[in-house]
Amino acid sequence: MRYTVLALCVVGVCVVAWFLRPRPRYNVLLVTLDTTRADHIGCYGAADAYTPTLDALAQGGVVFEHAYATVPLTLPSHTSILTGLYPPENGMHLNGRGRLDEQLPNLADTLRREGYNTGAFLASVVLHAKHGLDHGFQLYDDDMAGGERQGHESHLMRNADQVVDSALSWLDGRTDDPFFCWVHLFDPHAPYDSHAEVFQDRFDDRPYDGDIAFADLHVGRLVEFLKSRSLYERTLIVVVGDHGEGLGDHLEDEHGFMLYNSTLRVPLIVSGPGFCRAGHRVETAVSQVDLFPTVLECLRIDAPGRVSGVSLRDGLLGKPVRSRLRYAETEAVSDAFGWAPLSGVADESWKYVRTTREELFNLQDDPEEVHNLSEARPEKLEEMRQRLESLRQQMAQHAAADVHLTDADRRKLESLGYLAGESTPRIRHDDDTRTLPDVKDMIVYYKTEVDARRLIREGRIDEAIERLQNVIEASPEFIPARMTLGTALQKQGRPEEAVEVFQAAIGIDPEADAPRFELGKHFAAMGETAKAIEHYSAALERDPFDATTHFNLGSLLFAEGDVEAARAHYEAGLSEFPDSVVGQYNFSVLLFSRGDIDAALRHARRAAELSPENPQIQFHLGRVFASAGDFNEAVTCFQRTLRLAPGFPQAEEHLRQAQRSRLAR
Repeated sequence: MRYTVLALCVVGVCVVAWFLRPRPRYNVLLVTLDTTRADHIGCYGAADAYTPTLDALAQGGVVFEHAYATVPLTLPSHTSILTGLYPPENGMHLNGRGRLDEQLPNLADTLRREGYNTGAFLASVVLHAKHGLDHGFQLYDDDMAGGERQGHESHLMRNADQVVDSALSWLDGRTDDPFFCWVHLFDPHAPYDSHAEVFQDRFDDRPYDGDIAFADLHVGRLVEFLKSRSLYERTLIVVVGDHGEGLGDHLEDEHGFMLYNSTLRVPLIVSGPGFCRAGHRVETAVSQVDLFPTVLECLRIDAPGRVSGVSLRDGLLGKPVRSRLRYAETEAVSDAFGWAPLSGVADESWKYVRTTREELFNLQDDPEEVHNLSEARPEKLEEMRQRLESLRQQMAQHAAADVHLTDADRRKLESLGYLAGESTPRIRHDDDTRTLPDVKDMIVYYKTEVDARRLIREGRIDEAIERLQNVIEASPEFIPARMTLGTALQKQGRPEEAVEVFQAAIGIDPEADAPRFELGKHFAAMGETAKAIEHYSAALERDPFDATTHFNLGSLLFAEGDVEAARAHYEAGLSEFPDSVVGQYNFSVLLFSRGDIDAALRHARRAAELSPENPQIQFHLGRVFASAGDFNEAVTCFQRTLRLAPGFPQAEEHLRQAQRSRLAR
């Protein structure tokens, strides 16, 4: 009997030890695909797609057929992915606005507290650390150095190969402790690239798909790394889009303006041995906010606070997923133009969008969202309207901290097609917007204005003017059309008419700074310095952070002999846009004229770094070096000037003088 009891005790100890054994610490790889439509990926039915990596992950994992973004914009949608909260709950509504509150739990901070190594590798300035998504990451690589540039002024993005190179370098040293690695790929964002260097002519007529294929290629490098290091078997891989792309659907070429599924439906693929029923496809619609609780449940980690999402673990196991109401919004058009913001809810069958002209769609019968049933089904409209109100009332509203955008920041966003009107007052979703313009009515005017800019670049100014005049007649308060018309008239040699257009824009919107800036440029070009200074100053009263206005005003004041005032404007401009070639060069010229050689040299060198092929800057830098007594560098600069621009005025004379001075030493 004694031996029997002893044996039972041994067995009991073994059973307890088995239950108390350390749980395997699974890694997490989160890949977010910017601007990626689900219906342009092979595993989602796109027959002409080339996405072998994503298709293989889908075959070995789970595909969510109907996953939706909370916002068709990069920064707020990623915030929802990382926090499990809708925009009203995390306070992040727009690109370029706000900083996420560190008190709100997010995926990186939660996993870091559990002992995970955390690294993020970003492909666009839109996700800069200043917006707070870096909280919880030991490394937040948002350095765009070496990435695509807009002219010579600013880095905007990194291609997938560069981002994945950085991620693999970090992962290479983290094969023992568990890691959470977030890789963001921006490639499918406009302007698109067919990547002929990789795919030859395969995507010449559909470069958007070429960008997706390029991103897929480099996701493949991440997967191969995991397999080569025996990490694949213990890594949960999540691939999700941040939002889609209009591609002309509903007259929306890109994204951010509307809430149709062309810009809200995203790919969501989850793969991981032990986590997923291979090849399963979930038909129930889900939201980005569901990812945070899903990852935590897979890792057996309790959620640290309230989230709006629910775990999709059952779906990964092949079990049914309960249908829930989904929320989405966009404030992009209200922020930029004062049009009505959009918010909406959807279930499996119906979708409602709140705006000036409400929309109601039967998603089962009309998946393309073509037939607005708001008038035909008033009872369903009221039901969905009430469901939206109820859902918003359940949200714990949270405001993000303000973030000041420098002029460089705003230019970068604008260069990527985003509208960063920092001085525009926000119109909230709970405001009465029934009298505001509806994006459905206004988008045709916006598209015409964008097309007019293209015509101006192509020299087809008469066509541009005619189209813009038609827009202004139909929509007098659409200021961008007036601004572009004024530019077109200037280029056509009709300055007086351009002035009238800009002045009319001020009459419509007295707080607008852009027309005053354009009037400042106009009068400066006409030699009417006093008027130019007046209008530039008025523009700065409304937007004191615009670097270009500071630089232009500084140049006028310097020419007028008001050196101290000019200096103050150059310094203000460079504080906002330190990588401005024009600002650095002009400030150096001013400093040089005042005999401040050390400071002049510092700014001239920076201008040369930013624009190394500019002969004017090289010539000026040579003069500053000569004044500093560094004749070797002066000779080099003058020689470079002549290589870049043979016959450059005075360069040969200054070169001879610098050579003589060097020999004299």
